[in-house]
Amino acid sequence: MTLYATGARRAEAAHLKIGDIDSQRMVVHIRGGKGGLHRDVMLSPKLLEALRTYWRGPRRKPTEWLFPGNRWHTAGYPVTTKVLWTACQNAAGRGG
Repeated sequence: MTLYATGARRAEAAHLKIGDIDSQRMVVHIRGGKGGLHRDVMLSPKLLEALRTYWRGPRRKPTEWLFPGNRWHTAGYPVTTKVLWTACQNAAGRGG
């Protein structure tokens, strides 16, 4: 949902940090995009609600990365782009 709603590339979404979500201004700050440029994109209310629901899920809250790596999503590094690719493939399969 984050990829679709923001138009971010896999690597950009994987490297989103918690502080990149600005709910006051309703923007997502994407760092290191194509050409190493940073940009702000609109944060839709539906995506904000989905991210808040996602945030409430784990017992151990991430401290830096919005989507932390490893099996329990508690690592000090972000998920890989392959994880996001697999998630997109699974969602496409469910969507037909």
